Amino acid sequence: MSTRPSKSSYGRTFSANRTRSSAGKTDPSGQKYPEIKQRGFYSDILSKGAASRLGNVLTGPETKQDTLWKVATEDHTPLVTTFEIPEEARKAQYKSQYGPSTEITAITDFPLKAYQPKVQLPFFTQSGGCPRKIEMERRKRHYANQNLEYLLSHNNIDTGQLMPKKILNGNNNVILNADPKDPAPFPPFLPLHIFDDEEFDCRTPSDWLELGRENGLRKPIPGRALLPTDENAQNLDPKDPSIEYTWFNVGMLDYDVEKKLYLVQKVNDEGRISDDKGKPILNGGLRKDGTRYSNPTQYWIPRVRIMFFAEDPQVFAKRVGKAFRLRKHTEALLRYNLYLDCMPMDGVGELDQASLKRMIDRAKSAPLLAKNNALDDYVQVLEKEINIEFCRAMNRVIFDKTVKEDPVTFAYVTLPPCEVKAVPNRGCCVDVPDYPFDDQYDCFAFNSLLTREESILASGKVRTECNKVSAMSLFHVPMTKFMRLEEFEQTQSSTTQQVALFLKDSWIHTLRADIRTSLRDVGKGWFNIHEKNFEVYQISKLKKFMEMVKFNMQDSLRYLVQDSLVNYTQNILDACHAVLPLEESFTWGKDLITSPFKPKRNALFLLDLVLDNHGSHYSTNLNNFEQVLNQLFDKAILSTQKVPQLEKSILEEIRWSGTPLLESVGEHEPPVEDLRDTVKNAIRKTLIPMKAYAKEYDKFLELQNTDIHAYVKKYEEENHSAQEVKAEVEMHLKEKEVIEAEIVSNITIGPFHINTDGVRKNLSKKRKDLSNAVLELLAKKLREQADDACTEFKEISRKLYDKPNSVEELAEMREYMKGIPEKLKEHQELIDKAMADYELIEEFFYNLSTDDFNAKWTAIGWPYKIETQMNNTYNQLENDEERFRKLQLTDQANFNDRLDSLTMVVAGMAAHTDINRAHEVANEVRRLNKQLKEAQELAAMYNNRERLFGMPVTNVSRSTICQCKSFQHMFVFCSHAVNSTPCDVKSNLIAF
Repeated sequence: MSTRPSKSSYGRTFSANRTRSSAGKTDPSGQKYPEIKQRGFYSDILSKGAASRLGNVLTGPETKQDTLWKVATEDHTPLVTTFEIPEEARKAQYKSQYGPSTEITAITDFPLKAYQPKVQLPFFTQSGGCPRKIEMERRKRHYANQNLEYLLSHNNIDTGQLMPKKILNGNNNVILNADPKDPAPFPPFLPLHIFDDEEFDCRTPSDWLELGRENGLRKPIPGRALLPTDENAQNLDPKDPSIEYTWFNVGMLDYDVEKKLYLVQKVNDEGRISDDKGKPILNGGLRKDGTRYSNPTQYWIPRVRIMFFAEDPQVFAKRVGKAFRLRKHTEALLRYNLYLDCMPMDGVGELDQASLKRMIDRAKSAPLLAKNNALDDYVQVLEKEINIEFCRAMNRVIFDKTVKEDPVTFAYVTLPPCEVKAVPNRGCCVDVPDYPFDDQYDCFAFNSLLTREESILASGKVRTECNKVSAMSLFHVPMTKFMRLEEFEQTQSSTTQQVALFLKDSWIHTLRADIRTSLRDVGKGWFNIHEKNFEVYQISKLKKFMEMVKFNMQDSLRYLVQDSLVNYTQNILDACHAVLPLEESFTWGKDLITSPFKPKRNALFLLDLVLDNHGSHYSTNLNNFEQVLNQLFDKAILSTQKVPQLEKSILEEIRWSGTPLLESVGEHEPPVEDLRDTVKNAIRKTLIPMKAYAKEYDKFLELQNTDIHAYVKKYEEENHSAQEVKAEVEMHLKEKEVIEAEIVSNITIGPFHINTDGVRKNLSKKRKDLSNAVLELLAKKLREQADDACTEFKEISRKLYDKPNSVEELAEMREYMKGIPEKLKEHQELIDKAMADYELIEEFFYNLSTDDFNAKWTAIGWPYKIETQMNNTYNQLENDEERFRKLQLTDQANFNDRLDSLTMVVAGMAAHTDINRAHEVANEVRRLNKQLKEAQELAAMYNNRERLFGMPVTNVSRSTICQCKSFQHMFVFCSHAVNSTPCDVKSNLIAF
């Protein structure tokens, strides 16, 4: 490889091997400089002290670094941008500046890249080529220096003639042939955009819009547009002659794909595109609610009326000029045909009847038209049209001849160009050139696989089997019913596995059997399936045939995978199409019954809405759907990756080092990535309304998580009245109806069929249970009240059932029975209040338990039972009173007899005089005294009973008792005296 000497900065070549010239240089005066020989620098000075003389030979000469370089490389050097200048100081600084500056001080709404022209240059600049950025900057400056109005006038285009205008009151005075350059100055009447050539455009409309995209926002694109000078002309017809058009600086906001129109707005005095509040217009003026900002300076115009600053003005001028000239030529041809239509047809002549008859006979010679007599009327109409067209053709010949003979007079007439048709040299067809048919046929037969019947039959069978595979699907789509995610995954995986098993087993065996069956009788030759030599096989037609089979199989696999993925994606998109425009900030609203997000066909997944302590969520985690769908997507692609080729199965007598596999669709091919991203985006968009819908159920969480026992306990502690209980129950029942009205049994949101019946029933049941719990609490209280009343009544009844054993108890019973009516009245009021509360419970159709029911009616029946028992008791007491009266008389008689006997005994005490019997008599006196006290108590009792019976009270004398006491004291003293000393007797006497 030869080396090229480099050049110095002065253009001279230098080389390390170049030596100085041996001859010394001579100045003009003839003086010769001494000859300097080239020295070896290092070899001459290297010695023992060379290090001190040379110093550091690795560093170059000292250089004075630039200040900016020092700032960028030195540590801890603050940048200018770190210092903030006060706004007032900044304004004062701007006022004090003089001269040009590189700082961009103008405020603009256009992005910088909207001015960048399009260049066809590589990003890597080759040696000697112009860098891409420099070329873009050159073109941008060149475009900015061009004047569009000058370019149009240079192409003989008047801006006032670009827009057609109506002719009012027939004022169309056109002077023909006045200007040799334009002999027919007719005003235009056709729109210019009809004749626009889009091939001049260097970018598509979407590319122009992308130039304005910056930081996620789409800003206006600068340009110049042909617009009315008066802003009030929007309500007028664009062809109104009072409207004047000129070129304005505008900003392109948006593009209408259907109408192919651009939305532009004139710049204001500051060169900005802003709204009424001075804010820049972004995203085409579209608001969040879908409406568009409107302004009197906004217009929808075609492409031919707007020139962007990022395109070449010369090319745009050529575009406008071509459309302008094409429109003018088209209008001239329309006038030419108008001239022909206005020429008279009288005397021109008609078509020969014989020729006309031959045309009709040939037209009716068809078998189906020969016997159809209904065509005569139509034939007459066609004859008239043919004669008119013939006369028009004759007039055209005459008119063209006249114009050509006097081109000066008829310079305003534009003749259509003549179409030159190829005329054959002989016959009625163009001559066929010589062609080596035999050689081409031999070449075709040599290279073609369709030269034997066996190969054709094998190819047909292979194509049939491959078509079957192409018609299969790796997924179970479309789905007729929705299912759980696990069931969906199992169904799709099963379908994918079945197809994969078919591809790797049944399909391979079927193709092998078809090919070997078709080619088994071919024998040696091009299609020998028993070939043993690999080199011979490589040059045989069987190799090409197997290549064709391989490509067919790979093509079928590709179609299978691509169609399956497309159908799988489309199936998801059909279910998710309504939710794709949603944003993350979407909220569902109060309507939980109707869903605006219906799928095109049917839902795919079944979910249950769940309310628990963790909040409102679904039975299946929503994040699992994206993961499962992507796994099924990738699994379908991988299932077709290891399908073997047929060469090894067909050519069994050739040794193969391995099993070659068919190529299938790759996981990361751009179309596959697009489909995968589409599925991900669709599912992610679908989760937005799902989460929003579940969030609306958060208001029911408090009810769902309410503990009935805790609620009842707290409510019981508050000790509410029956009316408050009624209001509480009515509230719960009303809320139950509201829940049943607000919550639907099921709802469909995109691909999800949500079962909300469980939540609906649980919430409704919870409200019903709460109302029943409150009613049970009231019933419990009423039961306690009834039990208390029954206990009181039982006590009264028990006392009434007690039989008196004496007249005193009878009197007590009667006295007790006098207070029973008052007690019954008090208890009756409590029972009436309890019955009113029971009626309140019955309003809600509450089913009382057997014990509560019995307690209720037992409490109701107790007053009547007590009254009945009292009447019976009164009758019984009267009988008892009579019985006690008789007993009283008998007892009194017996008492009197006993009293008389005691009196006699007391009277006989005076007869005892024997001191020795003092002890005996004293004891007898004590016994007698006890009997007298008992008699006294009986007398008091009998006297009391006499009062109770209303009998006269018998007076019992107390003298006998006193006399008995005297005898007692005496005989007791004597008893003590007998057994005591004299001193004791003396003291006893003193005491006595």
